Amino acid sequence: MAAPTGLVAAVTGATGAVGEELVKQLVTNAAFRKVVTLGRRPVEGVPSGSAELVQVKVDMDRLEAEGAEAVKGVDVFFCALGTTRAVAGSAEAYKKVDYDYVAASARLAKAAGAKQFSVVTAQGANAKVPANDWGLFHGLLYMKTKGLAEQAAIDQGFTRTSIFRPGMLDRGDKVRAGAEKIALGIMTSIKTKDVARLMILDALRDPSACRPVMRFEMGALLKAAKQEGVAPEAAK
Repeated sequence: MAAPTGLVAAVTGATGAVGEELVKQLVTNAAFRKVVTLGRRPVEGVPSGSAELVQVKVDMDRLEAEGAEAVKGVDVFFCALGTTRAVAGSAEAYKKVDYDYVAASARLAKAAGAKQFSVVTAQGANAKVPANDWGLFHGLLYMKTKGLAEQAAIDQGFTRTSIFRPGMLDRGDKVRAGAEKIALGIMTSIKTKDVARLMILDALRDPSACRPVMRFEMGALLKAAKQEGVAPEAAK
């Protein structure tokens, strides 16, 4: 298969750790001619590249209405939205970002004609796990919300839905002092730049070799991250 060219990509969650890496790598990838970001603020420090960068400011509560024109004709829609309960301030606010905005991204992508939707969730995502909004059990709510977000993407019926489930993320110079830094010292982690790179490699696969829904678990991501130019292997 000849290397694809002239692709248009869209990104939500572009100012997050994985999303920012996605944008920086997409604009310098020869396969893409245009990269559109949708969010409350623009990505800063993006290098100049071969692809045109269009940054669209939107009210995320009106993402589908305000982003529709900007993403018409998109080929691949990358969703790297995610927050923490601590940053969001409550369970409801957390679910708005990690579920509502992801589901809205998937609907927007489908309406725009995207053939592929690629989303970052998390290791252990499971829509069926019992959960509630109590802070003590937030770990369960986290896994359930990520699983529900995956299902929202799958339900749109894209030609390809790619689900990336990394574990601990190494955010480089964005690592927070304290618990996050300590956790990185004792837990297996993957660099955000590697997650972004693998998402792009997956998007450039030969479609004839792909299943409609492909999930990439932490082990496969870590294995592929050690190799150059190799897309991760999907779970069976």
